Amino acid sequence: MYKSVQVENFDFSIFPYVSYSDVRKYKERNKNRLIKIQDYLLDRKNTLSVEKIYEKLFVDIKPDIFLSHSHADEDDVIRLAILIEEELNLSVFIDSCIWGDAFKLLREIDEEYCLNGRNFNYQKRNYTTSNVFMILNSALNRVIYNCEAFIFLGTDNSIPINEAFKSESYLSSPWIYSELQFAKLVRRTPSPRQIAMESRDQILAEALALDSALNFAYPIPETDTILSNKKLKSWIETSKNPHANRSLHPLDALYKAISHR
Repeated sequence: MYKSVQVENFDFSIFPYVSYSDVRKYKERNKNRLIKIQDYLLDRKNTLSVEKIYEKLFVDIKPDIFLSHSHADEDDVIRLAILIEEELNLSVFIDSCIWGDAFKLLREIDEEYCLNGRNFNYQKRNYTTSNVFMILNSALNRVIYNCEAFIFLGTDNSIPINEAFKSESYLSSPWIYSELQFAKLVRRTPSPRQIAMESRDQILAEALALDSALNFAYPIPETDTILSNKKLKSWIETSKNPHANRSLHPLDALYKAISHR
């Protein structure tokens, strides 16, 4: 990863229109990814291969952009991804649209191995949940490491306002917290275009920065910089402009924009 960015008050309503039909087609990219426990067994009984789970559900990819977001904002996040991919020809990672569903996998495992009669065994459920979530978390970290730009879309859903602590901002999602925390700490590497222009020996190494009845308030890890919603829109519009400097890669244009905020 080269840069992490937080977009403040993301609101897709100011962006060009993207139809729900296009959103549905984008989601359907991943519709036919079936989950069968038998595909992941090592011994045909009760040992699941983490390697096989990675291969079939959490494919290793290297996107240009990782979009970190609240699941409640998924449709608008997909609209943004469609704009970026179509207008700027950049690859975008949204986990639910590329990978298999970890929660469906967990349900399949629990129904096979954790039922006691008609009820789930609490201890077994804790064990399976911790393993599946650890697999998903490590897969997400791998994609963040492989991407060039990490963009967190801040909204009222990802950073909810609570009357009890109006003066502070917190995350309610452990998944977003984990993504931001890893993005803060992961080693920075030059973009591919920098590597082409500079010596490969000059590597930048920087140590940075389920819905339930019970909520957790996670502090928000810092990104490299913060971008306004309007500047995000301006970046897309400027980069797709036929009169724009075509020698400047769209992501380099983004980095230039955030360096002059």
